[in-house]
Amino acid sequence: MVYIHAIGTHNTIPSGELPDLTSELAAIGGSNRRNDHFIQLAVIGAHRAAEGHKLWNQTAVYMTSGQGNTGVFNRVCDSLHIQNNLPRPVDFINLLSNSAGFYVAAHLGLHGKNLFLSHHHFPVQMTMLAAQNDITLGKQQAILAGGVDEWLHRQNLARKLSGVSETTTLGEGSNWLLLNSQKEGALAAFELTGKWLRKDELHKLLAAEAENKKSSIAFARRIPAGKSARIMSQYPGLKRHNYEKSCAYYETLAFYALNSFLTGNKEGRLLHIDVSAGRYMVMAVEIIPAKT
Repeated sequence: MVYIHAIGTHNTIPSGELPDLTSELAAIGGSNRRNDHFIQLAVIGAHRAAEGHKLWNQTAVYMTSGQGNTGVFNRVCDSLHIQNNLPRPVDFINLLSNSAGFYVAAHLGLHGKNLFLSHHHFPVQMTMLAAQNDITLGKQQAILAGGVDEWLHRQNLARKLSGVSETTTLGEGSNWLLLNSQKEGALAAFELTGKWLRKDELHKLLAAEAENKKSSIAFARRIPAGKSARIMSQYPGLKRHNYEKSCAYYETLAFYALNSFLTGNKEGRLLHIDVSAGRYMVMAVEIIPAKT
């Protein structure tokens, strides 16, 4: 079993301008040298998960993003194709999205395994599956896992990259979880079945889950409102976790859904349902009540 010991969340809905994170980064002792907005997001979110915890220096960093560091990619393209200049050295270095993981590790003093993972369908789920497998198999003792997506000025391009409608409001976020195999002192247990479910398999799972009166469901933004409403009506024993009211769309939003549930509840169990190409993936977190 994998347990969540800490969470960190930075979630915003920008309005016309990219948020300036310089002062916030300085307040946590972060460096503003040689980084950019995407990296700043990563460091701030990871710091919030690590704050107050003495992390083992071999804690691994597993990070994902829907599109990676699109801001630096656009800057490099503009420099090469519009300005006819070579990109700045720092932009060239940060063009690899896994540079953000290096900055996170450097900020927190971590020397463990450092991965940047990507997946077209389920970036969050596949990152958590890798973390779950590595902890269960004893390959890693502790993992700081998170997802980062930044807001872009070119909103039409950002919507096309994300595969959402022209009317979708976009946000940005950096959400992290500190994981290990120890139940003692944990906030919650985490579980992910490493299988894409068919519709009938999903409903079989939900029927069994409905027996638990403390279970809630969160739906990914890719699931139409009509479909989620029909699922809720079929299983009246399940509650709806409405995390959507406090965020806008970004591709690693599933991390925020989990974190918001753990922040806002003292007990209960959450199933997060996502879909792509007619197949479903379900992540579950179950809160471990604090000892009195």
